[in-house]
Amino acid sequence: MYQTGDQVVYGMHGVCTVMEEEKRLVDGKRLTYLVLEPVAGQGGSRFLIPLHNEAAMAKLHPMLTRAELEQLLDSEAVLEDSWIPDENQRKQVYRELIGSGDRVRLIRMVRSPRQHKVQQAAAGRKFHVCDENFLRDAERLLTNELSLVLDMEPKQVGSYIQRKLDKNS
Repeated sequence: MYQTGDQVVYGMHGVCTVMEEEKRLVDGKRLTYLVLEPVAGQGGSRFLIPLHNEAAMAKLHPMLTRAELEQLLDSEAVLEDSWIPDENQRKQVYRELIGSGDRVRLIRMVRSPRQHKVQQAAAGRKFHVCDENFLRDAERLLTNELSLVLDMEPKQVGSYIQRKLDKNS
């Protein structure tokens, strides 16, 4: 269970701090909620996550440690090409992936559209708007967490990750 002060990744909202546990009376029942607040610089509201709601709790993930991140970036799993040629299927996978918290698939799915974007440009074709939007959202989520894990400025994270992935491919 998460404790006050823990930093967690909450679905597509990114890194939040657990501020407290709060009990509320709802329909005559006393329910407990985790109160989350986005980390500084992200803005946004506070989130109340009901402890009794498995679907809501499944969107919470502990932050990676630096060692876990390095191990992840050195793994073959993030190097697999995961481009999905069918646009409708790709959009569905993007929607599911953004809130999943699966960093391996998220890194892999950021890497594949980047490669596809370069290929499209080389062929004189445009990159799909849905792919561009996914790439922006996925990079924001990853940068949000990884800048804290790596203790670096968010703008440095992308190039750091790319160097690591290029070195390992």
